[in-house]
Amino acid sequence: LVLGRIAHDSTLRALGVKLSQFPFTHGARHEVRPGLSVFDSYHCSRYNTNTGVLTPKMFRDVFARVRRDLG
Repeated sequence: LVLGRIAHDSTLRALGVKLSQFPFTHGARHEVRPGLSVFDSYHCSRYNTNTGVLTPKMFRDVFARVRRDLG
């Protein structure tokens, strides 16, 4: 699980993957290679939470998806 576009981009670069193959999207799951997925969430910064970009429900939903997808 990566929090924010910067973490998303940094993780994909570290994995040697082109960023254009897996664009950052809140709530997305990217199967980077078999057995390796990256889940995206907006960063839980004060700005994102105070402005409603990321709500508590949205954040909980991301973790629910991770739990569901990973079994």
